[in-house]
Amino acid sequence: MQQNEMIATLERYKSDLEVILSRFRKTRDSIDIGNGDDARFGEIVLELRDIFDDTFVDGPRHSRPLLAYYNESISNYIGTPSYHGVECVKGVVGSAIARVKRNPLALKTAAVSAKAAGEKDPDIIVRLTERLHTVVRQLRDRREGRQTLQVEDEYDVQDLFHALLTIYFDDIRKEEWSPTYAGGASRMDFLLPEIESVVEIKMTRPSLSMKQLGEQLIVDIAKYRQHPMCRSLFCVVYDPSGRISNPRGVESDLSGQDDKMNVRVMIVPR
Repeated sequence: MQQNEMIATLERYKSDLEVILSRFRKTRDSIDIGNGDDARFGEIVLELRDIFDDTFVDGPRHSRPLLAYYNESISNYIGTPSYHGVECVKGVVGSAIARVKRNPLALKTAAVSAKAAGEKDPDIIVRLTERLHTVVRQLRDRREGRQTLQVEDEYDVQDLFHALLTIYFDDIRKEEWSPTYAGGASRMDFLLPEIESVVEIKMTRPSLSMKQLGEQLIVDIAKYRQHPMCRSLFCVVYDPSGRISNPRGVESDLSGQDDKMNVRVMIVPR
């Protein structure tokens, strides 16, 4: 299934879910799914599960939360889907649509064609980011107390991520610059011409407030929006101590896409 076809298919399922939500019946004591919609909702979930697993490169990334939300939605004393559960399933569909729009190589057919043509997949950055904390922990666990890389500051994270990028990319260009905000040290970002993307690495620390982090990200996004070789900006924030109180909110507020650039903010570990 190609990009446009997949988007249209998922949009139809999203519309079906919106219809189901509109038919919920509200009473004084409860809100109940419409007559016959519980069976249709179950069908939609199973059909979507098969679509994700059969056509996406990493289908479980969507099918697992889909099934989890469905099972949670029917975990009540009458066993019928809840309004919140249907909303959550709709949210999974929406995220899958956004992903396919952002990266057609999320689909198996496109990924196979791209691999044959020697193209690289931007989602590699997402996978590396998601595994970053696991790699850091593994590096600490060496036999016989051997020395290893201690990831203690932003420069350590940059060096480690640079090493991980070399697994997949041949052309990695270091972009060094001094930000204009007060107290900011010179940083190094990575330009990947093969996928017209920039990877920016940050690490939280006691002296960096949430407000300062947000301001830095806004400055970086504005800067790279004018970069002639940047169509996607990946902002990787390593927060091993959990200093960011609402990481998913920060990601949602600062991520986005327009005709100039796609911005993906990722805070790990999750």
